[in-house]
Amino acid sequence: MSLINELKNATELTERESDIRDYFLSRPEHIAGMSCQDIGKATYTSAATVSRFCKKFGCKGYPDFKLQFLSDVKGGQTLEKSESVQLSERENMVTLLQKVSEAQDQAIEATRKALSLSQLLRVQRLLLDHSYIDLYAYDTNVHLARYAGSQFFHAGKIAAVYSETDIQVLNTLIAPEGHLAILISHTGENFKLIELARLLRRNKTKTIIITSGKETTLGKMADEFLYAPRPATIGEVETDKLSIPTFFTATKYLLDIMFSIAFSGQYAANMSLNHRYDTIGAATFWGLNEPR
Repeated sequence: MSLINELKNATELTERESDIRDYFLSRPEHIAGMSCQDIGKATYTSAATVSRFCKKFGCKGYPDFKLQFLSDVKGGQTLEKSESVQLSERENMVTLLQKVSEAQDQAIEATRKALSLSQLLRVQRLLLDHSYIDLYAYDTNVHLARYAGSQFFHAGKIAAVYSETDIQVLNTLIAPEGHLAILISHTGENFKLIELARLLRRNKTKTIIITSGKETTLGKMADEFLYAPRPATIGEVETDKLSIPTFFTATKYLLDIMFSIAFSGQYAANMSLNHRYDTIGAATFWGLNEPR
């Protein structure tokens, strides 16, 4: 059992020892810079009391206790794992670090489990059959779309991000064959994206739609639906402030998978493209601001 779990589970403690234990558990980010005397002062005890407390948990003294404690903190042992990761009013840097990491891990794992080999093969076919990728998104999701667009260019695709409504509508009406549309929606119920999906279908443009549920309006309209969870779909309340980071993490994971599929599908050509890009950039573009 880790030292932190021993602290949590300890029951036979005096009142002073309980105060010391609570201080360690409530302020783990402060311990690295604190001496035994500092702990004693902060807990209204003494260095000798702190030292005896540390020995009670099988350590040689405060330095040994501190080393083990910080090792557990670095290893993420400060919180119990749970299906629900929510921010509370009183967080410290260590709990925040673990909660954000845990939320991202859960998002990626839920997304990965929802993928199947047959689905990935269908996505592969769509990506390899189309040279042009049009990305449609609003608000925060525009940043994801721009990231994906940049990546797809490195995979030999001509990618464009459409976030202005008028340009979105016009593009759905005039996009010729060879264009693949990727729509990103947190809820799957964005009415503008729903209308765009209808227009794309009328124009016979294939669509990959990333959203939080296949039974959402957008999810049902996709040629290929990709699941990206939001907290309400993996046990958390929608009002939680980790909602956007969770969906963002899952969607970026899916976009990275699609980039990898597109890149590896034409590996030799894309390696040559990126080699030329790096060579030209290093010789010309990256040094434009350097004095000559």
